[in-house]
Formats: sequence, structure tokens, C-alpha cells
Amino acid sequence: MEDIYTAGLFDGEGTVTLATANGKFRYPVVSVSSTTLCLLAFLQQTYGGHISKHKAYQDHHKPSWSWKTTHDNALVFLEKILPYLKEPEKLRRAILLTQNYKSVTQRNGKYTSRQLELKLALEQEFFHPSSSYESIT
Repeated sequence: MEDIYTAGLFDGEGTVTLATANGKFRYPVVSVSSTTLCLLAFLQQTYGGHISKHKAYQDHHKPSWSWKTTHDNALVFLEKILPYLKEPEKLRRAILLTQNYKSVTQRNGKYTSRQLELKLALEQEFFHPSSSYESIT
């Protein structure tokens, strides 16, 4: 039941993306931002990850936070809520990552030219739908 609730929360306030660190290959990141800390505490308690506080740039802004999880934990999170997602772009990205990310990602970070082609094609399809990933695989 909590996965259904979480999918609705994620549809409205969540983000699924691929991030990069130190110019290396991209990895999955999911996050939810809110001014209601208890919602984010629920996500952290249920799915792991961490919560960070946002800086308030104006005195009249409410305090806000973000919950985030990355890498394999992000994929596990997406797999749990995938059957209940409704927002089309988040659903497309979640399907693409849960079905393909691990198969194109080398644990040691060393890629043959073909593996690198598939990895980069997945990233291209993630950010630019209808690119060449499906024709390559």
C-alpha cells in the first residue's frame, strides 16, 4: 500500500534523472522535494536515502527539504513504484532505467567500444526520447 501512495507522491513532486560525478558515467538519481518534512522522513524510513535542507533565499519562503537516493537504491525504489506511476515521462524514464541500466553498466567501469556505445545510447534515449537506443540494442 505504501508503494501506491509513494508513486502518487513521486508523480507529483518527484524527479528521476541521471547524474554524473567527476565527469564519469551517469548514474540514476530519484528525489522528492517538499515543505512537509514528515513526508520525506516517511520516504527515508521506507526506502532509505537521505534528506537535505534547502536554503531559504527569501524571508517569506517556507522551509523546504529534498529526499534523494541514488545508484542501485534508486533502481530498487523505481521498481517498487513502477506499477503505480501515472506521469508519462517519469514512467518512461523509470521503465528505461529499470529494464536497461544494469545491462549496459559495467561494475568495473571498463567498457569495450560496443558496451560504451550502448551505455551512451541509453543516456541519450533517457534525455532525448526516440533517439537511437532501441535501434542499437
